Amino acid sequence: MGVDCKFTAPTVGIVGGTGRMGSWFADLLAERASRVFRVGRSTDLTPVQMACQSDVVVISVPIAQTERVIRDIGPLVSEDGLLMDLTSVKKGPMDAMLKYSRAEVVGVHPLFGPDMGEESETRVVICPGRGEKGLEWLKGVFINAGMGVSILTPEKHDQMMGLIQGVNHFSTIALALLIKKSGLGMDDICRCSTQTFMRRIKRIRAMVNQPAELFGSLLMDNGFAEGYMDRFMDVAEELLTMVKNKDKLGFQEMFDGLRDFFNHMDMIDK
Repeated sequence: MGVDCKFTAPTVGIVGGTGRMGSWFADLLAERASRVFRVGRSTDLTPVQMACQSDVVVISVPIAQTERVIRDIGPLVSEDGLLMDLTSVKKGPMDAMLKYSRAEVVGVHPLFGPDMGEESETRVVICPGRGEKGLEWLKGVFINAGMGVSILTPEKHDQMMGLIQGVNHFSTIALALLIKKSGLGMDDICRCSTQTFMRRIKRIRAMVNQPAELFGSLLMDNGFAEGYMDRFMDVAEELLTMVKNKDKLGFQEMFDGLRDFFNHMDMIDK
């Protein structure tokens, strides 16, 4: 199905459009929309006023606030318009958008930070909710910008992110806590660090300079994350037991199994 003329150059309003991710999306749409309204805490334009003037309404606020904003704004989006979000948890926001609006609905999760540094991957996950015209327009926006697009259900997305984001950030924060409580000076640690460990320290520093609520939400608001963190602790305990018992044969067998598994993953080399 082609893109409806309404979405050829739509008027887009972004709640949270003055924030980092909202600003990134507004900039991306600058040449693909007739007008982009950026709504934030300090703007004169309110979310309600914006929603009444926009063909596409984007929710880009912290996860803890997302469903409340959807509840307030969703009913104002026209039935032939599009309501979408940019959060990293999808099931709750998608359910809310479908419940509180009559509009077409799409969930989006950019798989990178708004600054898109050298190590960032320009991929996005799209979760179809309702309607096809807005979905096709949105896919075109990302594809034309050179981004890879993965289509997932909200449930599958959250399951994947429970591991990819939940356990990743959980283990990184745990390492940061261990370093802090180790009693070792950071100057000495840095002087003795390998390049690999220094990259981890720099990643930790970048993480802790972002809002705590971002990472708290990734760990606590994704219904799949806790289960993966429990499993992470289980396998860490298995490994610790192996080390304590000096079970070198068991370690070799485990390591061989990991080598076989990861060497057959073609996507790693792409």
